[in-house]
Amino acid sequence: MSGKTARRWYFNERPEEMIEDNTLVLREEPVPDLDDGQFLFRTLYLSLDATNRVWLSDWDIYMEPVRIGEPMRGFVFGEIVESKNPAFPVGAHAAGLHSWSDHIVTDGTGFSVFPSLDGIDLAEAFAILSVAGPTAYVGLHDIGNMKAGDTVVVSGAAGAVGTMVGQIAKNEGCTVIGIAGSDEKCAMLTDELGFDGAINYKSENVTERLGVLCPAGIDLCFENVGGDILDASLTHMKDFGHVVICGLISSYNSNEPIPGPYMFRNLIMRRLTVRGFVILDHEDRFPDAMAALAGSLAEGKLTMPLHIVEGLEAAPKALNLLYTGGNTGKLLVRV
Repeated sequence: MSGKTARRWYFNERPEEMIEDNTLVLREEPVPDLDDGQFLFRTLYLSLDATNRVWLSDWDIYMEPVRIGEPMRGFVFGEIVESKNPAFPVGAHAAGLHSWSDHIVTDGTGFSVFPSLDGIDLAEAFAILSVAGPTAYVGLHDIGNMKAGDTVVVSGAAGAVGTMVGQIAKNEGCTVIGIAGSDEKCAMLTDELGFDGAINYKSENVTERLGVLCPAGIDLCFENVGGDILDASLTHMKDFGHVVICGLISSYNSNEPIPGPYMFRNLIMRRLTVRGFVILDHEDRFPDAMAALAGSLAEGKLTMPLHIVEGLEAAPKALNLLYTGGNTGKLLVRV
């Protein structure tokens, strides 16, 4: 053994709804010596995403869920501190899908060396380029068939993916309306990120406001929430519009059936294309997406509001912020 130790979160008990104190347990364990082809990765940031909660469920999902007793899974960003793998040299930064741990020994499966961006904050670059940015890019272009002049509505608009969807669509000549959960978040969308309009779903009638802000209808709905919010957008879709189902966060913590959508008939009446997608199915598009996003980031055309929680030990409770509306922008844990 190397003599070093690592702290790692393990799945302990399946949650009923929100993450509880006993859902995960933090353990300290020895770091093994490196074999040929491996490297030692020091985690700088954990990405907290809605899918983390899905992986803790017993649903039939798109990949194997985390099993009781296994390390908690998530997207991580950090630096390579020791290496016997020439593709991952010491001093390089990398990102990948692995465990919630402060040190990781790996052969690089699921990791990629992170591009160097002069003058760009590492946390913001990770937040944009690792998951949220490619998700928005692929969802808009490959799934939603977005084109200049479209009216795009995005729910969960003040979250990581939502802020990227809005900015990418605006940069490509679309009208963008965001749906968020507070006046402060709505003001950020319009005043700081350039959205054409924003709706506070907690204080406004979303269906009515969409009728005002999208009088000619919606070409592309980028859905992150589901439930009543999705129903409101379906009400105002244009003929042959696209509905991109990226997330249904309103249902992830619920043990009760979520009603709707009641306007399901509009799939027929408006001849809509509705498609769910998972970004992990589109890894072949990551190089193109990251190149485009990195270019926009370097040109100052993209920014990501960051909500950073301090300390690996805070990660489980911080995940609940995604479901209480307690975060704005990308939720990260600084390890």
